[in-house]
Amino acid sequence: MAKIPPRREDLKSSFKDLVEYITNRDEERKNLGDEVDPSAPLDREKHLKTLQRARAHLRAAANYLRQSPKIDRNFQQKARARRALLGLGRKPIPTVHSQAEAEALAELWSGRLLGQAERLVTPTGVACEHNCLSLSSAAAEMEAVAIQNARVKDAVYHVVLSWPANESPSDAQAFECGAHALDTVGMADHQYVFAVHRDTDNTHLHIAVNRVSPDTFAAVYPERDYFKLDRAMRELELRYGWQHDNGPYAVFQRNGHVIIDWASKDPATKGKRPTPAADMERHADQESLFTYARGEPRKALLAALKNDQLTWRQLHNLLAKYGLEIREKGQGFAIYDLVAVATTPIKASDMHEALGKARLAKRLGPFEPSASTTGAVLTYDKDRPPKRDPQMREDRRQERAQARRELRARYGDYKSAFEYRRLDPATVRQRFSDIREAARQKRLEIRETVPYASARKMLYSVVAFETLRDRDRLRREIRREREALCADPTNRRLSYREWVERQAAAGDSAAIGQLRGFVYSEKRQTRELVRALANDDADGIIHVGDVDPVARSVSDGLYFRVRRDGAVIYRLDDGRDAFIDLGRRIDVLAKGNRDDASITTALRLAAEKYGGAFELTGSEEFKRRAIDIIVEHRIEVRLRDAEQEALRRARAAAAAQQLHRQMPRRPGKP
Repeated sequence: MAKIPPRREDLKSSFKDLVEYITNRDEERKNLGDEVDPSAPLDREKHLKTLQRARAHLRAAANYLRQSPKIDRNFQQKARARRALLGLGRKPIPTVHSQAEAEALAELWSGRLLGQAERLVTPTGVACEHNCLSLSSAAAEMEAVAIQNARVKDAVYHVVLSWPANESPSDAQAFECGAHALDTVGMADHQYVFAVHRDTDNTHLHIAVNRVSPDTFAAVYPERDYFKLDRAMRELELRYGWQHDNGPYAVFQRNGHVIIDWASKDPATKGKRPTPAADMERHADQESLFTYARGEPRKALLAALKNDQLTWRQLHNLLAKYGLEIREKGQGFAIYDLVAVATTPIKASDMHEALGKARLAKRLGPFEPSASTTGAVLTYDKDRPPKRDPQMREDRRQERAQARRELRARYGDYKSAFEYRRLDPATVRQRFSDIREAARQKRLEIRETVPYASARKMLYSVVAFETLRDRDRLRREIRREREALCADPTNRRLSYREWVERQAAAGDSAAIGQLRGFVYSEKRQTRELVRALANDDADGIIHVGDVDPVARSVSDGLYFRVRRDGAVIYRLDDGRDAFIDLGRRIDVLAKGNRDDASITTALRLAAEKYGGAFELTGSEEFKRRAIDIIVEHRIEVRLRDAEQEALRRARAAAAAQQLHRQMPRRPGKP
């Protein structure tokens, strides 16, 4: 199972903290909830190990700080030059000014910016693999590469691969899985640190990787990485023979092949058709008796076979409803067409294995010929277009899935290759320099041609004014040019859907199929939303107008999560769903004896959203309970249903009278 821990909201994840966490695991971790025992003796050995680790980290940090002023200044240019020289197979002869700079540059020019993978075990027993210069300097190296891309606010990418409790992969297998995961999300050539943890019931591998590539300094933000990683997990489970875990993808046996596909609760398999029937449907576009019998008639037969009291007469009547009849033929039974008697019959066991002669005779007794007079409600018609071949249908589905994966990969290549057109900074500087040079020439001409100082001073002021005017005009011109570039639709990277639409317009078959997939998905989501909004049987609150869901903190002990369809789920601290805001309706999910607080919060939210006018839906018990809560907590509402509003007013009047009777009476005058 692949897990992607959530990023920090302040985007200040630290390579140093993450690498320290995953590579340093004390043998006896203390729980933060444990009480401190002041009388506990100090473990000298552990204390020395802690000091040793601290000294090592301080040495690495000091080494990095000594090098950073000289390396970071031109890090990008030097690294690119070094790669070019490595490609030509020759060594550079850099100019150095100190021994420290010479050592630092020698390390850079050595080609080890991204080194060979190295495996080691830390002093605390954690098996690690990294491709940096050393494990102690890995965090500093990642940070040095990350800062070369100023647009990246959080370059830390953290993934956890977890195995079931009954699986125990070797360190080498875990590291190979980590490499496969990085390749899946497009970070195979990035700096990384792997660490295997075995201190819980589930062996797991931490992956700390730098989003910024050390070769191009471009950042990678993989799309749909959770789904890509889950598919990769199924591939690894097949490769190593591990138990399949749950996830968006699952492994299926279909038509004799092992495939990875979206998880399905019912991966239905179809019976294999006889060759003559398949040829009839493939070449003549006619439905075979085999396919017809295995359709609606077979579904009805399956229901009938569940009856322990089934008789020959009932079986004949059932088949007659579909224009079929079972008869003896040779040593077994066959299914005949009652309408077109010339149609070649099929074996009864092809319709269902329970119709084999031995099994059927054992269950129903000796064969009894049909004497049914039941009229047929559905008959076989060979001219009816056949349903698609299940195997061909499955093969075609797999082809579409592969084509769409390749289409998504092509879009990733487009995103990586896309370059925004920007104003050239050197050209902008030159344009300002031209203004300065023109002003300088004017001042020089004035100095050489105007003899009087007062006149020169006046003309200098004119030149200064004109220079300021030209600079301001140039700034406005550059601003307009930048705005034009930003507004230019050709200078904007297309979204996936926009890119697919363009590919489809050019005739790309995979893109055309993906557009159809978009449409089907939108229609399905629309149907689901309409069905959810029209679910008047659910216990909840409904409003006549169209109102968006609300996502905010509404009460202590409740937190919210937003679904992809825009609905907002409010959950209790114990993880149970309290209620869900669908916009024009709120469905109450927590209805236990101790859930009055959740119902009260839902009613208060509805009163605020809907202006105090709504209707209660669901069971009568829930409606009465909600009205009691409205009255008890004095929630200002007006129920749109007349009966509900009448009940609310009656309960409110009764509560007011009860309160009046309980109030202490003032003593009367003597």
